[in-house]
Amino acid sequence: MSREIVRPSGEVIGRPKRGGLYMWALAIVVGALVALLVALFGVLVTYAQFLAYGAASGRLSSRLLDLPWWSLLIGPIVGGAIISVLLRAGISIGWGPAPRPFGLQDVLQHRRLRGSIRSTTLSLRDSFLSVLVSIVSLGWGGSAGREEPAAHMGASLAVLHGRLLGLDLASRRMLIAMGVAAAISASLHAPIAGVLLASELILRRVRLTALGPVIVASVSGWLAATWLTGSRPLIALPDPGEITHLAHAAALTALPLLVLIGWIAAMIWARAPILAGAAAGRIGLPLWLMPVVGGALLGVIALGFPQVLGVGFEPLAAAVAGNYGAELMPVLLVAKIAAAGVTMSFRWGGGPIAPALFIGAMAGSTLAVVAGLLFGIPAPQAYLGVLGMAVCVAVLLDAPFAAAVLAFELSGSPEIGGASLLACYLACMAVRRVAPMPSEETGQTLRWR
Repeated sequence: MSREIVRPSGEVIGRPKRGGLYMWALAIVVGALVALLVALFGVLVTYAQFLAYGAASGRLSSRLLDLPWWSLLIGPIVGGAIISVLLRAGISIGWGPAPRPFGLQDVLQHRRLRGSIRSTTLSLRDSFLSVLVSIVSLGWGGSAGREEPAAHMGASLAVLHGRLLGLDLASRRMLIAMGVAAAISASLHAPIAGVLLASELILRRVRLTALGPVIVASVSGWLAATWLTGSRPLIALPDPGEITHLAHAAALTALPLLVLIGWIAAMIWARAPILAGAAAGRIGLPLWLMPVVGGALLGVIALGFPQVLGVGFEPLAAAVAGNYGAELMPVLLVAKIAAAGVTMSFRWGGGPIAPALFIGAMAGSTLAVVAGLLFGIPAPQAYLGVLGMAVCVAVLLDAPFAAAVLAFELSGSPEIGGASLLACYLACMAVRRVAPMPSEETGQTLRWR
């Protein structure tokens, strides 16, 4: 039987040898190596935060609240200046006149591996410089997450094995999915969500039975990451306790607002970089200097709301645990959308998954307080906070199953996992039908660039 696939366009590709033991062995190697790089990435981000603000690991928000105003203002400007130098170096190695760090969206755009490796942005040289930009960005207060740079780095490292071993095109595409799954698994300590995300975004037409190597890579990355960094949860979420039927009714009532907030944030983050780039072109500002301007804007935002700088897992956990008032959380939600928009628009590194988790937690926790008053029950902030996180990530990525499983793995609650599955599916179906976001380059539906 022929091992070739003929596309309607005439493209001929080889079928991956799904039963080959070499792919399973490569999955173990890829998962372990990606986890090692993700752990190193996290350590360097923590060290950069210590250099910039004297913050301990996972305590950036608490540290920023204690700093004087001039430190909050100057820190992001210094970070923006360093990023500008790195982007100028990117121009010298072929990034073109519009340099920017890479992320998961670039992996999705080039997952078919058409053209040279340089044209796909998946070369190790491009990936490592892009990760260096993300380290500086997250260390000096960029309002973004580590997952997307880690996914790009994981895909670049994984596809290198296919190039060195001379594997066929289908196997190299499988390697990209392995790298992404391992990176997400190691970054969020969520191995099942890593597999589902690779299935929903990278290998969209591959049967579930063919995902064996991706599963092995994801689990290997998770095991290696927990061995290197410890098995404690990435986000310190509280125990949701007993979830009553009234709490489920409150979740269904709040779902349209959660979907709307997630869609507005995704739309802003998708369009703001285009508008910022056009504005820079009109005034003649070189694009590689934009991070300095973005740093000044982030400093201004930090003067009022330092909690929105950085990855934001510490204030996220505080909101879900009920440590923030209902008056503060909506303000932090709006400030986070603005800060993440500035971060992505002015060519800082990082990605929107962590900001989506942040705004989902703030929105869900706020609505939980309102629901507690309306239904006369204790505010189910842990429940609705995690549900809001799942819905916003699902709307952002258009990946309902990965987002729902991520909520289950982060919370450890089957009830939250089941409710998130229904909510994420309904959210994605509503957005696809009512308000899709077409990409100008491909015409396909994308949630961000």
